[in-house]
Amino acid sequence: MTFNPPAVLSLIATAGSLFAFLLMLEESIALARGRDPMSNSVRAVVRRFPRVTYAFAVLIGMLLGHLFWP
Repeated sequence: MTFNPPAVLSLIATAGSLFAFLLMLEESIALARGRDPMSNSVRAVVRRFPRVTYAFAVLIGMLLGHLFWP
């Protein structure tokens, strides 16, 4: 198995899509049952720790820039 830039980008996109799908599924189930969805907790954590969120975004940008720089 080789890890070339398109394969790594595909893995990142797949993981992100899976995470978004699971959050949407959990939100649908929570709203149907009358509970607070987990996305409210995720939003609260992101607002509470904006520097960590920014650092994570920079890390992803550096990884993608490293893989796709000509």
